[in-house]
Amino acid sequence: MKKFTPLSTTAALALLAVAPAAAQDRDPQVTFGEFFSPDRIATAIAHTGISALRTQMELQYDHMTVDPMRGIVSLSGIVARPQLAYDQAGQCEILIDRVTLSSDFTSPFQTEAEIDMNLIGAHATLACFERDVAVALRTAGYRDMPIDQFKMRASYTYATGATAVDSTIAINGFGILDYSASGTILPRLGQYGIPAEPAVRVTRAVATLKDDGGWAAVSQVLPENLRDPVMIREMGTQAISSALSQDGLRPLGAVERRFVADLMTQVEAYVTDPGEITIEATLPDNGITLEPEMYADPLDLIAGLGLQVRAAPMARSQILSLDALAAIQTPDSLSPDARIALATALLDGNGVPRSTSMVAGLLEPLLDTPETAGAAAALLARAEQDSDVPNAYRHALIAAAAAEPGAIGLLDKLESRMTTQSVLAAQDRYLTSVGAVAPLEMVTGDDPRDLRALSLAYLTGTGQARSYARAYYYALLAEAAGDIAAASLRNEIIARFGARGPEVAQAWHALSAQVEEQAVTDWISADLPGRYLVTE
Repeated sequence: MKKFTPLSTTAALALLAVAPAAAQDRDPQVTFGEFFSPDRIATAIAHTGISALRTQMELQYDHMTVDPMRGIVSLSGIVARPQLAYDQAGQCEILIDRVTLSSDFTSPFQTEAEIDMNLIGAHATLACFERDVAVALRTAGYRDMPIDQFKMRASYTYATGATAVDSTIAINGFGILDYSASGTILPRLGQYGIPAEPAVRVTRAVATLKDDGGWAAVSQVLPENLRDPVMIREMGTQAISSALSQDGLRPLGAVERRFVADLMTQVEAYVTDPGEITIEATLPDNGITLEPEMYADPLDLIAGLGLQVRAAPMARSQILSLDALAAIQTPDSLSPDARIALATALLDGNGVPRSTSMVAGLLEPLLDTPETAGAAAALLARAEQDSDVPNAYRHALIAAAAAEPGAIGLLDKLESRMTTQSVLAAQDRYLTSVGAVAPLEMVTGDDPRDLRALSLAYLTGTGQARSYARAYYYALLAEAAGDIAAASLRNEIIARFGARGPEVAQAWHALSAQVEEQAVTDWISADLPGRYLVTE
């Protein structure tokens, strides 16, 4: 047996000397926190789901990635063999390169709940289809069904209750189907006030099919007369009209007749020179409400949604021209309304690539004009809310003073990203910059409820630039003037600064002391007791 040399013995003793004492007793163990880490828990849940799925089909995969903090689960190298009643030989096999499931965990539950499924590179054998479909596909030259991508996104917006679904199906050598819909489920009372089947307010509905060789493949299995575009149009018009009229039991309305005519015109053009067909709802800005009687039968949706058939989605017709885009470089040539319209398009990505950074150059000059300052400031606040919160808040104050829609929500959102001290400082700077009149000069009349209204306006930012100092000032005066509802409003203002730490408490104590002193001074100097005192 080989013995330690003095040198090796010395080295071993030195290592033991510098190692932690616990390491001399045993090897490091997995801690409780590591054992129950989010990654381990999420992976265990994913494995449980896959085990449950295997009760319905044979399933294999090469690799699984679970990232719970980003809400992502992905599987790659998938082989699935589902159990199908018409596949007695068990020949159905689906190969998938990658499937990803993701949610909005990077900003969890802030504005909406969202889930995305993205399937890339799938091939399904023809045994996965019923016999008639499989024979047709084989005759058309398909050995399997190649799916380049299948993507679906579903979201629920907390603020409005709107639900949206967007999906893409891309089949290699056949076509690409895209569809998008959004709406809100509305409660509805039926007979005797009992909750009934809900109504649906639809705000978007569009589907478009782009040919990628599909018609050329399908037409190979059709009789000669069914390849003729004119024949297809005539037969399609007759068949669809018969279905809509329930075989002549009810007359077709003007919207339905136009839909059939437009549809078959586009179908004729599609089979003559395969391109794209789009069916899209024509809706007002606030959408349209469909009662259960309207959406119970899908055919009734043609008139209810005002469906139109066109060669491409309406968004394609709203793309800005080069002349309109050139105005970005020379904004002085645009009218104020044109500047605002162009800035809105840049913010929403309508007809031009989305760009928030280019909005400032278009709208800043409009802040000097009272007629356009409010609308311009509201758009600037939207553009800067994620990049420059203090400046966005300044613009939101301008928008609130002009009573622009949505300004209050912007103020609340931005304040949640600022310290209370910076909010109070920004409000004071704004009032100073615009040369706001002294608070006492806005006190008119002899009704203390007018003081309460001023306090509420400054507190919320409704028609006035939000200012907690002025809101507190008018609440103090209203309470002193005998307004019985002013005390609760004063308490609401004070509560805004509660439970925010000692620094906020100190800042509010200093500010409120100044406001209280000014309120008492003005109360005496302007003889407000004589104005509001009521003698019996």
